[in-house]
Amino acid sequence: GFQNPLRGRIRAAAAQLGAQYRPDWTPDSTHLVCAFPRTPKATRARQLGGIVVGPAWIWDCQREQRRLPCGP
Repeated sequence: GFQNPLRGRIRAAAAQLGAQYRPDWTPDSTHLVCAFPRTPKATRARQLGGIVVGPAWIWDCQREQRRLPCGP
């Protein structure tokens, strides 16, 4: 996964956009920001209806100051 200081930067950018950080997937989670999309955690998040994104999505959302669509 992500290591500090990058982890902190991602968390701060997401919070600035209104996101709430949780260290683990919870039933009310919507997005999982991860470094590697094929981990067991990412696979489980997808199985539970979550959206898995990378940090570039956070940076793009921060630049546009809004939640952007996910995916191709």
